[in-house]
Amino acid sequence: MSENIQSLVREHQAFYEVTPYYVVVEERKWGLPPVTRQVQRGFDVDIYGVNTNNHLEVPGSDPDYALGCAELRRLAAEASLHTSDRCTLEVIPSSSTAILDLRNHAVEATIRIRIHHYRGLDQPFGPPEQRALEDLVRRLGDLGIARR
Repeated sequence: MSENIQSLVREHQAFYEVTPYYVVVEERKWGLPPVTRQVQRGFDVDIYGVNTNNHLEVPGSDPDYALGCAELRRLAAEASLHTSDRCTLEVIPSSSTAILDLRNHAVEATIRIRIHHYRGLDQPFGPPEQRALEDLVRRLGDLGIARR
């Protein structure tokens, strides 16, 4: 693990939150109105970092943000090697979005890692996605990124 990444995590006070990832499935049967149901397909892991200069600006041009994205892509690729049953980890940067945390009066940036599967939209998450989440959480902890 690179000292560069560990200092980046400390400097930007990185933390993460886990939320369920849902899709809405609409089922249609001939002659009946459509039935809509919500299916949890996996998890969203949002990693936050505080903008140290505290200016409300988008993170896309910040070299620290680019380094963080690259490290999370590497981490997700490593975790993907241990998944099965068409489970995948997808890194989704938000380089054009800055978040103002009113509780701490801080400007934050976020990068999302989505854990989901390709077994069909109507299929709920299962053990492969749960194991991928546990592996990812362990790897984030190894980097020094704490859960909020």
